[in-house]
Amino acid sequence: MNPRTAVATIGLLAAALPVAPVPAGLPEGLDALKRKDYAAAAKELRPLAERGDPEAQFRIGLMLEHGAGYPQDKPQAVIWLRRAATQGHSAAQQELGVLHATGDGVAHDDVQAAAWFRKAAEQGNETAQFNLGLLYAKGAGVRHDSAEAIRWFRKSGEKGFAAAVAKIGIAYEVGEGVPKDALLAYTHYALAARSGAREFIAQRDAMAAKLAPAQVQAGTRVAEAWKVGQPLPTAVAMSPTVESSKAAAAAPPRAPDRCSASGALGGERFRATHCAVAFFADQRSVAIWFSESPITAEEAGEFRLSSYANATRDGKPRTLVQVMFCPGGGQERASAAAIRSIDLNTNHAKSALAGVQTVVEAPKDFKVETMTGEAKPGGALAGRIVGKQGSTSFDLDFAVTLPAQDAAAGMSCGRK
Repeated sequence: MNPRTAVATIGLLAAALPVAPVPAGLPEGLDALKRKDYAAAAKELRPLAERGDPEAQFRIGLMLEHGAGYPQDKPQAVIWLRRAATQGHSAAQQELGVLHATGDGVAHDDVQAAAWFRKAAEQGNETAQFNLGLLYAKGAGVRHDSAEAIRWFRKSGEKGFAAAVAKIGIAYEVGEGVPKDALLAYTHYALAARSGAREFIAQRDAMAAKLAPAQVQAGTRVAEAWKVGQPLPTAVAMSPTVESSKAAAAAPPRAPDRCSASGALGGERFRATHCAVAFFADQRSVAIWFSESPITAEEAGEFRLSSYANATRDGKPRTLVQVMFCPGGGQERASAAAIRSIDLNTNHAKSALAGVQTVVEAPKDFKVETMTGEAKPGGALAGRIVGKQGSTSFDLDFAVTLPAQDAAAGMSCGRK
């Protein structure tokens, strides 16, 4: 898994500019950054940073992080970002959270990431609010708390952060942290789609296909009327009716997912016929959770949101295999040849020592017998993968429909 893609980041110039007072040299340095004249920017900003100006420290930190005006130096970037962050600079706090969450320039530490995200989020930084929500959704660095995740997503979404609004749509679609409500799910997807992002448009359209036309019209009216700064909707005037439910039921049913996994985990035999699927659109990567015991609708919804499989049920360990892979190597069209590595996580109910967490490589550890379909929201994907590493062997066979909603994390497929 590539944790950096699991959080929202800021670019060299994306953070808000300072308001007042502005020390001499800072406007000139920021103007130089806009022109991408990094040598001039460093000349203006470095003396200010050394005198303790947090905005200049933040910009120098970003320049070092991205190798702009200086040779790339992540450890030095962290030093300057921390100097700005300890003075309360929210964008520097947010960026430090990203670096700790990804292990980029510092040790990977979700607890530290959550702490820095929280500092920035409490100052109103919408990117940090979104990222803190992601950590609560996944239970990384903080306890898993879907309601708290939704609370931070709302704060971020009310500032117009489209990805946060889409996450709330997912929550309403699956009933995670909020009551299940297809109309509110559609409304939030429609709000997020106002950004023009293709994945949010796909989520909106997929949910629209499940509603009656009158419901779509009602949700669209709410989405179009909403303005940044207003509370996000918690109700839509028109509730689902018997007629709309019948219309949704009359829609062509989606083919049920088919999956099976068998083999040995640390020498312990297993066979799993239940599965859940997550799709990380940013990288076009897929996660599939194969389980011996049934997966509840709530667990499947949580997996779609976080790509995190629940290794226990009712307080007891369960046997499972979770794989993350890139069906098309970062491209939309899936193919057997494109899959070069798999992030493999296993757990066996009979033996805690039988589980593994590793990356397996082709052709040494596994072979993709077949792989067809498209790595896109709502795309069909089918394949068979067989492999063996030490005392762990697996035969995975599946034909699934990828979720329309985007997961919070996934495997890196080399996409920029």
